[in-house]
Amino acid sequence: MLRSARFPAIFSLLCLSLPATGSAAAAPASPPAQSQVLVLKPLILERIADMDFATLGVTTGGTATIDPISGAMTVNGGLIHVGGTPSPARFAGAASKKSVVNIRVPKQPVLLRRVGGTETLSVTNFTLDGQDKKNLAEQESFIFAVGAQITVPAGTVEGVYEGEIDITVHYP
Repeated sequence: MLRSARFPAIFSLLCLSLPATGSAAAAPASPPAQSQVLVLKPLILERIADMDFATLGVTTGGTATIDPISGAMTVNGGLIHVGGTPSPARFAGAASKKSVVNIRVPKQPVLLRRVGGTETLSVTNFTLDGQDKKNLAEQESFIFAVGAQITVPAGTVEGVYEGEIDITVHYP
């Protein structure tokens, strides 16, 4: 699930009003009132690829970790990568030049539920392929990937496990 923040244009205007008197002549305010406007391009965020731990075989249980930079997956314990291509979640976005976007990944475990069942697996240790703060000094677009670790205990019921990982991008 993706969230994007949209910011309306901000307009501020300072007006000075003086009471009218019958004998006073009109005089300009000193200093004159100022006005300003800040217009920001709305944040655009698109999912390019879902996180995919591919197909894992489980003997005694273990973990699989996807690196967000290389996309490589390592398995530990009694897990075996038996097929498919692992992939970190990948996103592309755009915002105004010279702005900063802050990317937030889950701090708490995310549960994946077995399709057609009630069993769950836990995904934790979410990582980005760089800093969580992207400074858009000269460009308007940015890309990033998210990796994580899944724990598969011994005796896990076979099946496809799915869930949503909530990635939030703040555009101050």
